[in-house]
Amino acid sequence: MILKVRQNLQKIPHWEHKKYLLAISGGIDSMVLTTLFDQLGLQYEWAHCNFKLRGVESDRDQAFVENYAQKHRIPLHLNVCDLSQSQENIQIAARMARYDWFTILQQSKNFDYIVTGHHLDDSLETFFINLQRGTGLKGLLGIRDNDKILRPLLNINRKAIREYARIYQLNWREDSSNASEKYRRNFIRHQIIPKLTENQPAFYHNFLKTLNFLQQNQAITEAWFEREYQTLITKNKEFYLLDLQKFKTVNQKELFLFNWLSSFGFKDIKAALNLLTGQTGKEIFSPAYRLTKQGEYLILQPIQEKNTKTYKISDLVPEIDQPVSLKMTLFDRNKIEKKVFLSAKKNEVYIDYDLLKFPLTIRKWQAGDYFYPLGMSGKKKISDYLKDEKIALPEKEKIWLLCNQNKIIWVIGMRLDNRYKITDKTKHILHLILKNKT
Repeated sequence: MILKVRQNLQKIPHWEHKKYLLAISGGIDSMVLTTLFDQLGLQYEWAHCNFKLRGVESDRDQAFVENYAQKHRIPLHLNVCDLSQSQENIQIAARMARYDWFTILQQSKNFDYIVTGHHLDDSLETFFINLQRGTGLKGLLGIRDNDKILRPLLNINRKAIREYARIYQLNWREDSSNASEKYRRNFIRHQIIPKLTENQPAFYHNFLKTLNFLQQNQAITEAWFEREYQTLITKNKEFYLLDLQKFKTVNQKELFLFNWLSSFGFKDIKAALNLLTGQTGKEIFSPAYRLTKQGEYLILQPIQEKNTKTYKISDLVPEIDQPVSLKMTLFDRNKIEKKVFLSAKKNEVYIDYDLLKFPLTIRKWQAGDYFYPLGMSGKKKISDYLKDEKIALPEKEKIWLLCNQNKIIWVIGMRLDNRYKITDKTKHILHLILKNKT
């Protein structure tokens, strides 16, 4: 076994002189890992988390780790906090907290690598879990090293680890939850893998060979995806755009969408495919993102809580800053020439002040809202007006309305309502300028 671990570590330049942080649970895997590092004469320290998830058992794990570290003079870092009452998925919350802490330790204490005791059976279990979930090729790669985390036991199975522990008479802590088959991983461990390995001595070897091929295929897929992504996707601070005209030339559309959207929480890639031929405005959702068909684009953006608040302008003031920044100036009619308000820009309006009744309100537009657009005959729904103006959905949701009681005065930054325009009867003019709008 030590030869395999040495071979795995030798991939790292000057591996003998690196400083390692070993993630220690007190279980058999981490105790075997520690013994192997001792035999290789490597410099390491321990990191142990007690998240109180198994009550007294967790405290006994901690005591075992502390006693062993003290006896063998191993520098030990402890993270003790209670996650047992967490409202999140406890396993996910614990894993994230554990690795976040490992990373902080690595950076603050200048460790070259974090090292975990994950082995071949862990990778095999992960393979089957992800196969059940339908996570795609990437999910079938099992557990892997990365540039921060090493897993030198990944090509060693559980049976070999137990045999090593027996030979060296190691002590360790058993996690009682590992025996419960209510967890998917344990069911795979106790029911599926034994049946696959029974009378098939080459099973682990063949699995490793298959993983190698899968990893090579994934590398090819990722390179292809990155090339296509650079051509097809435009990103700004608020959303991503997929150009559907360019996307027509892509042969593996479903594969591209899967690689793009799965990281944003989308699971139903068929639904995303259907958007390609769907009507403008059609959309699908993941827990945190929305994908919308808008003309010749798919728009991906975070789901934001809608602002339903109504803001009041109680009286004429020089300026307001919420929810938009407006400058307000009142003039006598005879102080402004007609050509001035006839040539108003989109970010400004001239309003017949005497038709207003304070407080005015500013709010987001809603379904069913309508106004009488300046320069047009009759009324028009706001939704139809924005559609005619070819306003993309992300921009539609930023539109605010200035209202006089229940009547719309101004689709802010776009169009004045005809009922509030300047006429020959106008005596006072309110000039509004939307700041930072061109």
